[in-house]
Amino acid sequence: MFHGKDALGIVGTKPKDGSHRAFKYLCAFSDYDPKGIVAIAELFDGSVTETTQELIEELRKDYPIDIVIVDGEFYKAEFIKYLIDAKINFVTRRTDTGNIRELHIPYNKPYLYAKDVERKDGRIIHLKYWLYRYKGKDGDFYLASNMCKNARDMRKLYKTRWHIETGFREVNRVKIKTTTRDFLVRLFFYIVSCIIYNLWQKIRFRYSMFTVRFVEIIAAVKEYIQTSLFDAFDIMMNRRLRHIRLRFW
Repeated sequence: MFHGKDALGIVGTKPKDGSHRAFKYLCAFSDYDPKGIVAIAELFDGSVTETTQELIEELRKDYPIDIVIVDGEFYKAEFIKYLIDAKINFVTRRTDTGNIRELHIPYNKPYLYAKDVERKDGRIIHLKYWLYRYKGKDGDFYLASNMCKNARDMRKLYKTRWHIETGFREVNRVKIKTTTRDFLVRLFFYIVSCIIYNLWQKIRFRYSMFTVRFVEIIAAVKEYIQTSLFDAFDIMMNRRLRHIRLRFW
């Protein structure tokens, strides 16, 4: 959260700790071992879906993307149309609007949904994908996907996105704290925190069967850095040309 005068990179967000403004970043998280953050983008204007689309296009240059998993905040007709046209598998939470409820979609079965969305400028966006309806603690909810799967498998697939909450908390644990209003400095510190998180993920994956002392962790980090071929890794310290499953927060 941000307190004080306006600064570059500040956007509106949910009220917390006496403020409704914050520096906001978009992170792409790969779900395959070794798991890690593969990209970060700033959200100057808060345009989440447009920035996500641009980020995916950049990632596709280095990674074959198997699937994109996002929550309801990312649901927008233009973004869904982009994923469909790009033939990228996706699953997202679908907004529970009146026209969806009127369809009386059966529970736990894929429903082929087709809709023409008209924008104010006259553009028509043709959408066609599968809808899944489920019973939740707070009422019914819907998932949208261009994949026709068993409803239980689809729900299980979407739940994998929740793992990013754990990753986000771990990044915050190692985040470098600063009071500077300089956006670039804050972005640099956040990227460093994400790189530390990625290195820790790789070390933990490698030594998962052992109890690792702190000195051993440091030694492993040094060895990893010394033996890494930098042209085989991207800026987030992830090896290129691997298939990845993306989740965004």
